[in-house]
Amino acid sequence: MGRVTCSVLLLLLAGSAQAQPDDDADTVNVAAVDSASTVGLSPRGALWRSALVPGWGQWSIGHPVKAVLFAGVGAGWLWAAVSEASRVDDATTALQRENRAATRNTRVLSYFITATLAGLDAYVDAHLDDFDLDADPFAAVGARLTLRF
Repeated sequence: MGRVTCSVLLLLLAGSAQAQPDDDADTVNVAAVDSASTVGLSPRGALWRSALVPGWGQWSIGHPVKAVLFAGVGAGWLWAAVSEASRVDDATTALQRENRAATRNTRVLSYFITATLAGLDAYVDAHLDDFDLDADPFAAVGARLTLRF
């Protein structure tokens, strides 16, 4: 158990460590980087953060709406699993006990699916955060709508 805990702590520390600029790069333009970019957070770090705690990776890369949504869904599934786990012992029949245990297990599985999706979303968002699209498809129309979440 101690090795697992140390491994998890090392992964957390590695994911939160600041990335150093490449030796090949002459300068780093800090003024061009906005506050919501992934400076210092690799896509793998964002993936691990959101896989451990849904929403943490999204929050770290500057997507607070997604972070709150993933955290809320994850917390909801955990709460539902814990409340169902407490009901398993209160079952009066074996069939009722099996059904409640199956419901609990399904809710735990739903939490892990949510954590996996949050991790994948954070990984993709961290990769695409510095993606700049030069072409403006709405330039001819004269209208523009920008949403970032």
